[in-house]
Amino acid sequence: MDQPTALFVDAGTQTSKYFNVGMFAILIFDYFITLETEWVWHRRWTFVRFVFTVSRYLPFFAIGMTFTGALRTQYYPGESCVRFGQASNVLHIICILAAEGLLITRIYASWNSKRLLAFLIVFPVVCFAVSYIISDTPLIFNSKNTTSINIPNPGDCLFVGGRNNVYEYAALLLYELVLFCLMMYIKFSKYGNAVGLLQRTFFNDSARYMICIMIVSSFNIILTMAPPVTWVSITDSPQIVIHSVLASRILFNLRASEGQSQIHTQTEVSEMQFGDQFSTVIYGV
Repeated sequence: MDQPTALFVDAGTQTSKYFNVGMFAILIFDYFITLETEWVWHRRWTFVRFVFTVSRYLPFFAIGMTFTGALRTQYYPGESCVRFGQASNVLHIICILAAEGLLITRIYASWNSKRLLAFLIVFPVVCFAVSYIISDTPLIFNSKNTTSINIPNPGDCLFVGGRNNVYEYAALLLYELVLFCLMMYIKFSKYGNAVGLLQRTFFNDSARYMICIMIVSSFNIILTMAPPVTWVSITDSPQIVIHSVLASRILFNLRASEGQSQIHTQTEVSEMQFGDQFSTVIYGV
């Protein structure tokens, strides 16, 4: 039987492994401190609850796969990690899309415009399609290379990433910036007289969510381009963990605000009174 080969390791790959394992621990910790709030299985299934379930629980599998890759230290002859890496990337993308889907649902509910909904769906598709297309072009130095010169990567099993991810982070940053501006416009132009606890929670938590995502995306861009390429994998998990945690907290806080405001309905829809107007914000999961 062929003997396994030890995979290359340096300060960058080791730090990336530690960081991703730490993010997995944060995700697990966050789940347990909100365990009582998350116990919602008696509620009926809705679209919002389905999207919430994906954004909240799929990251455990996605980050778990990253965790597994980070723990790998050996390569067995004939082994290939390509499919594993592709599956992990797909799960990461689905997790982010689900979290953003919850945000899109709330922005649409606050304005209730089909044109706005079409924009919220088409705009991110265009952004990420363009970023995916140009990620295969050599516009950025070393963007297509996933490893440094003379670093062996047998079977693509080395825990190291490529600089072409910078396009996705830039697209996400642009998308969140546009949504943030749109949310602020809706808040001050249409609901300027909103003073209730539920509406304050809705707008404030959504703004915090988008600001945090923009900050993390900015750091990811820097960490993808500035340090040596072996440090790039440090950006694998933070986006997914932040998306999952913050998207869930928005729902939990809205539910708590509804209880404090003594607003109870028989459906999974809660009415928010903004001045003399009402907007239906779906938040029940």
